[in-house]
Amino acid sequence: MKVGNGKSIHFWFDNWMGNDRLIDITGAMGTTYLGVRRHTMVSEAVALGDWIIQGKRSRRYHHLYESILAKEAPTSDKGDDVVLWKHGENDFKPEFSASATWEKIRLRRDKVGWSHVIWFTQAVPRYSFITWLAIRNMLSTGDRMRTWGLAQGCVLCGEPDETRDHLFFACPYSYTVWESLARNLLGRHINPDWEQTLASLQRMGGRKGMDAILAKLSFQTVVYHLWRERNGRCH
Repeated sequence: MKVGNGKSIHFWFDNWMGNDRLIDITGAMGTTYLGVRRHTMVSEAVALGDWIIQGKRSRRYHHLYESILAKEAPTSDKGDDVVLWKHGENDFKPEFSASATWEKIRLRRDKVGWSHVIWFTQAVPRYSFITWLAIRNMLSTGDRMRTWGLAQGCVLCGEPDETRDHLFFACPYSYTVWESLARNLLGRHINPDWEQTLASLQRMGGRKGMDAILAKLSFQTVVYHLWRERNGRCH
């Protein structure tokens, strides 16, 4: 909070000192040591342009006491208080940014090598999402359904053991679809093995050339429509 007249800022529960809420710094006993009631506004801790707080003789809160006195006291001629949003480390601005807020609150993990295969400007969102599930091996393939007590073979070729790697693209049916579409893009790197296919696309992933874009689009399109065809036959 940027202090103006101090009328809308809670002394204890808003971060107006710039480092943290005072109640988190002092704990509940801080209200007694500083002589400021729990629900006091910042403007109410000032009289005749000066701070009216205790703590001068307190060893525990003497530094905090001095820090508050060092700040300019709020006055009515300074206008309204301003809420400042955190955009970065020690970077606060009056404007709210959803992207900056997300970057501050999200759980960060190391970037995976296949991210460029899934997320790129030209990608179709629903294709990217299904392909992301496939890469994470989170599609409800036969091997996963067995853990729920359901038997499900490959409805495209009759193989009794349906797995992610079989469906993309060890299955003769699915490989025929993939090979006919992607051979001209991947050349000798075309392969029915899931891991090798993904590795080939990863090597192309960071490039922005038309061949790389078309190869990734083809991959996602085939994965999406094979999964849709498989579900259509199952259900």
